[in-house]
Amino acid sequence: ACRALVDELEWEISQVDPRKTIQMGSFRINPDGSQSVVEVPYARSEAHLTELLERVCEKMKEYGEKVDPATHRKSYVRVLSHDGTKMDLSGVKFDGDVTSSLKFACESIAEEYEDELIEFLSHEAENVKDRLCSKRT
Repeated sequence: ACRALVDELEWEISQVDPRKTIQMGSFRINPDGSQSVVEVPYARSEAHLTELLERVCEKMKEYGEKVDPATHRKSYVRVLSHDGTKMDLSGVKFDGDVTSSLKFACESIAEEYEDELIEFLSHEAENVKDRLCSKRT
């Protein structure tokens, strides 16, 4: 669930126009009449990541559960591709129980680890999935 969440967040971030910016800083007027406002890229800004975390778990209904035939390990895989290409869905269980439990797990992780997710993703940290999903949680 954590890995699916990070995959979705990283995909959403990659879809933002790199030229889009947001104003950050204080909107107070300094004694000299200037303002301490800075334009930063919108993608990976705290405002952008907070907004994504509020709606990313809705994407979990596009996932199914796949059991590895050799190891019997369960994993969540996308059943709808982002670009509309056909996907190999052999051995993928896709039903309401799977998607609702995945969505619940996603919401729990997003809520409990919101600060870490924002911290890692705002700095384009490498291996966010491993660092967050294996070590931190």
